[in-house]
Amino acid sequence: MARTISAKSIIGFILLLLLSGTFIFSAVAKFITIEPFEWTFMDMGLPNSMAFFLARFFIGFEFLLALFMLAHFYLKKFTYPITILFLVAMTIYLFILLATKGNNVDCGCFGDALPMSPLVSILKNVILLAVTFLLSKIYPVKPYRFQGILSVIGGAAMMAIPFVFVPYSQKPSPINMDVLYKNSAHQPSVELRKGKHLVAFLSLGCPHCRHAAKIFKDIKAEDNETPIFMVLYGSPIDTPDFFNDTKANKVPHFVYNDHKEFIKMAGKFVPSIYWVNNSIKERKVTYIQLNTELLKNWKTN
Repeated sequence: MARTISAKSIIGFILLLLLSGTFIFSAVAKFITIEPFEWTFMDMGLPNSMAFFLARFFIGFEFLLALFMLAHFYLKKFTYPITILFLVAMTIYLFILLATKGNNVDCGCFGDALPMSPLVSILKNVILLAVTFLLSKIYPVKPYRFQGILSVIGGAAMMAIPFVFVPYSQKPSPINMDVLYKNSAHQPSVELRKGKHLVAFLSLGCPHCRHAAKIFKDIKAEDNETPIFMVLYGSPIDTPDFFNDTKANKVPHFVYNDHKEFIKMAGKFVPSIYWVNNSIKERKVTYIQLNTELLKNWKTN
């Protein structure tokens, strides 16, 4: 017998589409520029490698939830309950963020596509929780044939996406650094527009940038030939405090204070670290991924 289509089932299907669409948008937005999401876990005191893994795991999990909703995989037994648990856990984190850092920060829930304060994000999660709870009452789809094997294959594929594919932010693209050389009396000591260089765009007051500079200092001490160069944004009067903290004064650097041009080169977030080959950004990397051997291999290949 064919299933009767009712107003309740239509409303349920629309709500399910909206809920799954929210998770898809959240996952894609964070994946496009994944580095700031990784820093969220570093701020919790987690090791760099763990932050690298967890950022991708969470994005993959959001893809998985969206797929399970759209494909109607075990909605009543698994998908609705795990979605509620996930949203509750994220809401608890947001309350902690609100208590420790206030409401004037971006929670990072939707990457840089849609900045959102903790309070607004908490409200968003409450709405999503209400929608999920309502769906569990009005839209409990029964299991269907081959659902088990399809859910395993589909779930594994969704979880693998952030680990297998390269984020858009890591695609090769040109970088125009001519602005750094406009003033003949004040320009970088290295010709960055030619050859291979690891160019790091850092802000003098950014804590993550200072962490990156400390790592660059260690790499440079290990191998002085490593082609690292730091472009530092900020006022020259802030430079002594930056180097007193990082001890990275022996890493080649250049202080630049044109905010508009700096953003054009670096992007919206710092630290921005690029493998630059003849003015082409071959890849964006995080300081999590850097070591002397990796840089040597890139420099010589």
